Amino acid sequence: MFSFKVSICKVAACVSGVFALGLMSSAAWGAAGNPLPRCSADTQSFYLMRYTEAQSANTAPTTALELATVPATGTVARTTIWNAATAPTPSQWDGSPMAGATVAAGMGKDGYIYAMRAVGTQETWTYPGTWAGTDQTWRTHTRYYEMLRYGRSGVDNLGIVSGLGTYRTIANDASSQVNGAVDLRLGPNFNAADIHPITGVMYLASFQTGGALNRLYLIDVTQTPPQYLSTLNLDANIPGAQSGDFAIDAAGEYAYGVAKAAGLLGNSTSYRIRLSDGHVENLASGLGIFPFGAAARLPNDPAKMAFYGQGTRIMSLPGGTLGATQTTQSSDSADAASCLPKLKATLQCTPLTLVDADANVSTCTVTLDQPAPVGGIDVTLTPPPGNPRYSTTCGTSISVPAGQATAQCTITATPNTVPGDGDVTADIALATPASTADYELGTPTSANVLIQNDDALLATVICTPADLVDAAGNASTCTISLNGPAPVGGITLNLSPPGMNPRYTTDCGSTAQIAAGASQAQCTITATPNTTPGDGDVQAPLTLLAGNGYALGSPSAALVNVRNDDQPVVPPSSGGIEPVPTLGEWALFVLSLGIVGLAGRRRFLR
Repeated sequence: MFSFKVSICKVAACVSGVFALGLMSSAAWGAAGNPLPRCSADTQSFYLMRYTEAQSANTAPTTALELATVPATGTVARTTIWNAATAPTPSQWDGSPMAGATVAAGMGKDGYIYAMRAVGTQETWTYPGTWAGTDQTWRTHTRYYEMLRYGRSGVDNLGIVSGLGTYRTIANDASSQVNGAVDLRLGPNFNAADIHPITGVMYLASFQTGGALNRLYLIDVTQTPPQYLSTLNLDANIPGAQSGDFAIDAAGEYAYGVAKAAGLLGNSTSYRIRLSDGHVENLASGLGIFPFGAAARLPNDPAKMAFYGQGTRIMSLPGGTLGATQTTQSSDSADAASCLPKLKATLQCTPLTLVDADANVSTCTVTLDQPAPVGGIDVTLTPPPGNPRYSTTCGTSISVPAGQATAQCTITATPNTVPGDGDVTADIALATPASTADYELGTPTSANVLIQNDDALLATVICTPADLVDAAGNASTCTISLNGPAPVGGITLNLSPPGMNPRYTTDCGSTAQIAAGASQAQCTITATPNTTPGDGDVQAPLTLLAGNGYALGSPSAALVNVRNDDQPVVPPSSGGIEPVPTLGEWALFVLSLGIVGLAGRRRFLR
């Protein structure tokens, strides 16, 4: 059950003691630790600060800081970040307890919650005296003006917001007065706040009895100390007697809240304030009689906000309607702040292809979708496995420094001149982050860097013997060779085989396959036996052609000669008598002339 103690310090005026002026140095900002954990962009999560009043006098209230996750239906889950943490520096003037509670806070762009200190019902004026005493110590009271900072480990007290409130450094000395935009030395607490998601400026209000229902005070929380900037005057009061909190939408245009009417049974109405000019617009009415002390935008949907009071209800924008109440642990009072969405991490490597030569480097870049917060972000990697073909600076994690959005590592090819040692792949990926990590995986998340062999295998061909005759058993073996082993998967060599010819046969085709790890393949050219004389000689050429994965060596062609070895046969004469050679026509003519001449001479001598 949500306690009506909410009306004590969140809604109505509270009184308290005196705070000194001292300003905090940055060296004292150590208790908060690192920024608060981020939330998945897919969840309805927000930070809930449940405020508990002290049970004894002169004791400050405490806050339990929790990460609340609202399911679609049912009870809200809570994860404790810390409980009852206290700020490291109390007031130097009145000895007040460590500050550690708030009812007006917002999430800064740096991942810390910035909160105005809340003064509890047990923090009376009894130390060192009462406010009504003759020393009028109430005039020095500054605790309502203190800014706290919540981090993963605890609370930092950032001191007084400069320019926000009026106070004196010496109670009865008017010349020691410091003027400000509002005088809350007697209360009440600031009870509503949020930080603009775009500008990082806090919008602060005291929407309750004793406060101003038509003003927002703008605070720069990034300064040391925080600085009051200006006042946004609204064109109307909020629609009710008090509003325990509001939340600014993701676009930074409107602050949405729920205001409760006066009285125990006063009903509630949602509203929104246009931050550009202070226009107040009433939205949904009849939202119940219980106040809402906390509000926060949700990371999973820009049209949804969470409001916490007697349980948690989801507001739908822009109508301002509230969903069903979902059970949530109660508190004396509360505040809320948005949970920054987890950063998205991606991985890319450029270039994706290297060769095993000098200066071949691929740069792998881890990129966040926004700069890393204070403390940086460690992104977990699955690095490439060890391999002599490359080296890498990519380990099991890589750190993105605060304020930066990228970090890099490298994969470097190992230079070599070994032909045919093949290709390898260096695989790298973003590992699945822990659920508590401040980032989640985007796209892409992995890369495959190919290291290629650039030392070409040389292919040659030799046929032995180079000369055949057309007789049985005459074959030439042609050996296609590489100067190194074939890579994984083998290699295919292109050939121009001998043309078809009846004088020989061949099993040399248009390609030759060399198996992985081997360096040779063979084929043959075989002479066709025949006894035909005078059929001459023929040639069988075999030539290597260019292809993938190899180059042409020398020799890249072979020539096999198939020669005729068949001579004509002369048949023998009959009886063993050699025939008389015959004379040709001219020989017979000359012989005839000789015979005629001899005959004439004989007649002449007669």
